[in-house]
Amino acid sequence: MLRTNKINTTSFFNRGGGELVEGQESFVIGLSPMDGITDEAFRLVQTKISKPDLIFTEFVSAEGISRGGIKLYDTILFSQEERPIIGQLFGKDPDSFYKSAIILCELGFDGVDINMGCPAKTVTQHGSGAALIANPKLALQIIESTKKGIEDWYTGKTKISDLGLNKKTLDVIKRNQKYSKIISNKNVSLSSRGDVDLSTEGFRPTLSVKTRLGTTESIVDTWIPILLDQDLDFLTIHGRTLKQAYAEIANWEEIKKVVSLAKNTKTKIFGNGDIQNSQQGIEYCQKYGVDGVLIGRAATGNPWCFNNHIATPSEKFSAMLLHSQIFQEVFPHRQFDSLRKHFLLYTKNLSNAKSLRMKLIRLNSVKELLSLEDEFQS
Repeated sequence: MLRTNKINTTSFFNRGGGELVEGQESFVIGLSPMDGITDEAFRLVQTKISKPDLIFTEFVSAEGISRGGIKLYDTILFSQEERPIIGQLFGKDPDSFYKSAIILCELGFDGVDINMGCPAKTVTQHGSGAALIANPKLALQIIESTKKGIEDWYTGKTKISDLGLNKKTLDVIKRNQKYSKIISNKNVSLSSRGDVDLSTEGFRPTLSVKTRLGTTESIVDTWIPILLDQDLDFLTIHGRTLKQAYAEIANWEEIKKVVSLAKNTKTKIFGNGDIQNSQQGIEYCQKYGVDGVLIGRAATGNPWCFNNHIATPSEKFSAMLLHSQIFQEVFPHRQFDSLRKHFLLYTKNLSNAKSLRMKLIRLNSVKELLSLEDEFQS
């Protein structure tokens, strides 16, 4: 199906290394942020099998990374091949968003996204995620603080060394920069960068929000204009309320209303909810007028959804093996059992899925995974 030119990507993402480049005619079909799912290993597998136009990290606590949560920095590891990539923050403290925005800029992200859509009780009971829909005053303070953090970093007004971070946090930031092949925009000359691929100098990351239709019912007519007044680069709308979480069918007619509300603004609108593959994503872009869509749960166990390919059992097993190998390389300190949830999803639609799942939930090593190859492909 022919893609039409819906989004000017010349200035939208111009750092390089990603799929969105000048002259490209396309809607944006991106990978949605998913807590506990879209870590570096998952994203690298997705990138190698079928690269989305845009990729998000799983969300990370703004309070956590700005106050010395060392382990949380694993959440925001990324590789150059994933570009353009957006780091997503959640929380409720505006000052933490200011500091975290500077941290994400320093780490080389193409954009900073604010989570105002997560329905998990562990998040909303503290006033974060989708709970912010019911607290627009705080939501605006968070957006303003994040925007100021990006701008102050870009202009050099505030440096990473000005944030009062402890040495362990500064060291892990340097570790992430090294992994991502990023150099600070103020400290190292390009001529001495060695094998480092990219400086953060001269690039202003985008600012965006991901939210829902409302809390108990759709309030797009009142909630969305508040966000559109903030001059966001893009806004992603999940077509359900907080109360619905992931139940029922996403309401794309309400997302279409958001498109109309944004008509005379600079903010691009992405839709999210129940998109199964890139073909359907393009059809929804054309039908509902959005500039792009994000695919979430449909990509779990099915990285081929971005190229509309139906994987064979052999291809699924190869993807599982690749996933486990990348995981062990990126996170050698983590237990193998955190991969099991991913492996179970790869068995979807297989005739012997039930028996495979009984064995997959006990896997502890790549060697044990290899022992299932014949059974997986039978």
